[in-house]
Amino acid sequence: MTPTEKFRLVQDIYFTLQSTYNTDEILNILDDYQIQSNSDIKYSQEAIKRLIGKASNETILEIAKDLKLSLSFIKSGTRKQSTSKPILKKIFISHDLKDKQIVESFIQLLQGIGISPEHIFCSSLEGYGASLGENFEDEIKDRLNDEVLVLFMISNHFYSSNKCIIQMGAAWGLTKDQISIAIPPFKLEEMKGVFQNFQGIQIDQEKQLDLLKATLEHKFGLKVQKQLHWEPKRDMVVRDIKAQLSE
Repeated sequence: MTPTEKFRLVQDIYFTLQSTYNTDEILNILDDYQIQSNSDIKYSQEAIKRLIGKASNETILEIAKDLKLSLSFIKSGTRKQSTSKPILKKIFISHDLKDKQIVESFIQLLQGIGISPEHIFCSSLEGYGASLGENFEDEIKDRLNDEVLVLFMISNHFYSSNKCIIQMGAAWGLTKDQISIAIPPFKLEEMKGVFQNFQGIQIDQEKQLDLLKATLEHKFGLKVQKQLHWEPKRDMVVRDIKAQLSE
């Protein structure tokens, strides 16, 4: 990628992000791509562009692809430099049994994004758990050895459960990809230790669910859904979850 091409792509990335996210959210997104910012600095528009511009060509191209930006102006030979992450196969949902109903609603969201039921493991729900005749703990260990994305459904119930925390630690050691999904009133900033470094979202925030959708589409090689088709599914699930949280 030439300096001119890189400059244009950085501009496109910044203006696409700032049309949807505030400064803090943009910095959090960049952090997911290992583009580190300094919490003591108040970043201006130009400072954020410089931050993105310091990243490697491969990282910048990866962000652009995740944002579905056009790369037609970049020479085809240069685009081959981009490296893609392995496409994942399964989603393992770690949760506390007391949050079963909210998790059930959340699974409808995953299916709305395009994740097939057979690719989801959730022990508390019929059809998504351990197979008949299988040892539950052994099957969990086997699944965590796959190319699997672990979703931690973190609530007050989850965080006070020794079993859930142990499972969280095991998943961190055995898998490459983890995302925390915070269930109110629990907040991600309440996470401690190594777990506070996991990327995460709030389950009732529409824009953050949009980010989850884009992440899953990329990691699982899914067909990208247009917002026109996605938003009604998202909003229906969010309304259902908010209603459960208010009970």
